[in-house]
Amino acid sequence: MPQTNANRFHPKRWTALTWLAVLLWIWQAFPLNYPPSVSYTMDSVTGEFSVPTHYKILAEIPFPVGWPLHYVTPSYLTAPVAPAMPIGAPLPPPAPSSVSLFAMVGNFVLIGIAISALVYFLQKMRYQFSLFFLLALMSAIPFYFALGRLVALLAGHNAVRWYIIAVYFSPIAAAVAVRYSFFPRLKLPRFRLIWSVRPRSFDYYDNPDDAIADASRLDSCGDWNASIDLYRRAAERWPEHTEYIQQCINSVAAKQSLAQT
Repeated sequence: MPQTNANRFHPKRWTALTWLAVLLWIWQAFPLNYPPSVSYTMDSVTGEFSVPTHYKILAEIPFPVGWPLHYVTPSYLTAPVAPAMPIGAPLPPPAPSSVSLFAMVGNFVLIGIAISALVYFLQKMRYQFSLFFLLALMSAIPFYFALGRLVALLAGHNAVRWYIIAVYFSPIAAAVAVRYSFFPRLKLPRFRLIWSVRPRSFDYYDNPDDAIADASRLDSCGDWNASIDLYRRAAERWPEHTEYIQQCINSVAAKQSLAQT
């Protein structure tokens, strides 16, 4: 098997939950960055839509486009104060919107970082797609929209933009917490299932550090038999770590003995 395919972060090794989350994150960013080619106005009295206005270039779009950065900014948001016009003089045509290539590229970079952090978090924590996560996802999506409505009600519609940004880029903070071992340091029993490690096929591990780390987490979760079995298999595959692994096995065995007395 190629080395890249053995890496847990390779797309071929992603869990079903990781694939689902990545697709959701991509979908969320797509409609917020998709530049419209046509727009309509609705008559407030009849409710009928006007003849569509077609846009040939981005500079013709009269409203902001882009997320989290606006790469199309209308002239009325960026132009200086307009000079006083003589009474009865016709209004000048609006200036074209400004288009920022830097902001457009910046959106791709920021979204890419968020999705990469999401993959790192889910793959590092070994989350699996299960009935529990399916129910959690079904509950989280309506809660996300309901909380957004509450934010708009309490802080205004401008705050909703920051709310969406905070939720969308939250995997970055979660990935940093996992990278620097914040989650494993938490010992609250009620959250134990969040970071518990399920026994896996030993072929999943491509280096001794990952196998030893998972064996240690199994130990901390109280699954001592699985922990010892994983330690032993790691020692057989990477004999240069036998001495350290044997010390870990002795520590786990001592906990088992104390629990049985």
